[in-house]
Amino acid sequence: MHGGGQILAPGSGERPPRADQVFRIPDAMGWDEAAALNLTYGTAILGLARRAQLQPGESVLVLGAAGGTGSAAVQVAKAMGAYVIGAAGGAEKLAIAERCGADAVVDYREEALSARVKELTGGRGADVVFDPVGGSDFREYLRSTAWNGRYLVVGFAAGEIPTVGLNLILLKSVSITGVAYGASARLDPAENAENFAQLFRWYDDGLLHPVIGQRFALEDGAEALRVVSGRGALGKVIIEIGA
Repeated sequence: MHGGGQILAPGSGERPPRADQVFRIPDAMGWDEAAALNLTYGTAILGLARRAQLQPGESVLVLGAAGGTGSAAVQVAKAMGAYVIGAAGGAEKLAIAERCGADAVVDYREEALSARVKELTGGRGADVVFDPVGGSDFREYLRSTAWNGRYLVVGFAAGEIPTVGLNLILLKSVSITGVAYGASARLDPAENAENFAQLFRWYDDGLLHPVIGQRFALEDGAEALRVVSGRGALGKVIIEIGA
């Protein structure tokens, strides 16, 4: 709620909300930004700060960098002092990644992703790969990691759950880590509260700007779902009640 109200944290949708999953949002944050920040930025900070232990100066490859979670990850990684490479398909999506603060962007429809990432990182590869996409190109994503890299499995927007070849994991000493935000919020509410407090500080500092690509009235909710399921979303899709 704008002006000192509250916002439900993710992880409470399938069961009654708990008090430890409700947070007061900054006075400057509107309803639409609160809706866009909730799940996506919570996932980004859990993955990058808690699971990957991202350090200032490290490099991060964000896949699907123009989507809701990807655009959030670009901003969170920049707020943490990382060098960020945003990967997406097409000029429009690359422009969104750049607006979110990506230091470099790669069109994985036009370029060999791993070769370009290595070029951008002086031959090392990315210290952290943030992957909400999955799909058949997983091996190419994995090749983009640096020695001792951390690969964050966030979701499968491409629709296909990839199979991991353990030889690549061994050859690069890569750690593959799952990022299950809803369960983490329920099982460790104290950490979740700390994460949201940090997100709100970054928001107040002007470091986070939720990307809202499309807005739909409640009666057009079915069309909003079609946009998301068809991977046509740019940033977050918002359904406005009473719009």
